[in-house]
Amino acid sequence: MLLITDLAGITEKFSNSVITLGNFDGLHLGHQALIRMIIARARETGAASLVVTFRPHPLKILAPEKCPPLISIYEEKIRLFENLGIDVLVKIPFTLDFASMAPEDFVKDILCGLLGAKEIFVGSNYRFGKGRQGNVGTLREFGRKYGFTVNEVQQVALMGEVISSTKIRDLLKEGEVEHASRLLGRDYAINGIVVKGDGRGRGLGFPTANIAPRHTIIPADGVYAVRLFVRDRSYEGIANIGSRPTFNKQGRTIEVNIFNFDEDIYGEDISLYFIKRIRAEKKFESAEALILQINADITEAKAALAAQAQI
Repeated sequence: MLLITDLAGITEKFSNSVITLGNFDGLHLGHQALIRMIIARARETGAASLVVTFRPHPLKILAPEKCPPLISIYEEKIRLFENLGIDVLVKIPFTLDFASMAPEDFVKDILCGLLGAKEIFVGSNYRFGKGRQGNVGTLREFGRKYGFTVNEVQQVALMGEVISSTKIRDLLKEGEVEHASRLLGRDYAINGIVVKGDGRGRGLGFPTANIAPRHTIIPADGVYAVRLFVRDRSYEGIANIGSRPTFNKQGRTIEVNIFNFDEDIYGEDISLYFIKRIRAEKKFESAEALILQINADITEAKAALAAQAQI
C-alpha cells in the first residue's frame, strides 16, 4: 500500500482511480464493505483503489468541542487499511485553509486533477467542501462535468442493526465490548505503555501491568477478560479499569493481570484486546473479600477466553 500524507509530494498524478472518502473512524464492518467495493471495482476496471481520509478529524479544527473521541489511533488505522488490500491511502492534512476550499475546487483540483478519479463511492450522508456545501447530488453534477461516475452506498446493517462509529463509541463507553467487537468485525483493542503502579496488585497476590493508553476511548469501568500482545507474543489475562474504590484510590487506571507471566515489562508497548466484560467495578469490605472475588473473576475470564478460542 502506498501512503500519501502530503498532496504537495505527489510528483506524478494518478490517471485512473476508484476512490472513496471519509473519516472511517474504527474502520468497522460498514466501512470494510465500502472498501471492498472499491477494491473489487478497481480490479474490474484496471484502476487503482484509493481511499481519501483526513488528519486530524475535521471537527478537531472546525469545532473541537464537538469532536468525538476516536476509536482508532493513526497507526492502527493505517495498518487496518493495509490489511484490507487498498492500493493507495491518502491522508490529507486538515487545516482551516483546506476547509475553506470550495466543493468544485476540491473535486476539480484534487480528486480529478491529482488523484485521477474515474469512479467515486460515498455514503448517502457524505458532505464536503467549504461549509459542507457539497453532497452526493453536487458530486454527481461535478462527475458529469469532469468525467467520473458516483456510486451512493447505503449504511450497512448487521442483523437489522445499522453499523456506525457513533454506535460503537456508545457501546464501548457502556462496557459492551462484545457487541462493539461484532460491529467492528474484530476485538476492540487499545495499546499503550506499561508504567509503574503502586504495587497493590502484587501485594494481593495478583501482580499487574499498569497501562498508560494511547487511545482515547477506554471501555467502562469494570473487570474484563482480555488477550494481550507484548514482546511479540500473545497472552491471556484479566483487566480492571477504574479507580480501585476498595482502597479509596483517586484517578482511573488500567491494570492487567497476565496469566502465567512474571517478567519486567516497564516502559514497553502492549496491546490489550477486550473479549468480555466480567462485571462492574465495586467496593469490597476488605482485601480478603476482594481476593475471593478476583479468583472468581479469573475463573470466569479463563472460561470466556477458552470459549472464544473454540469459535
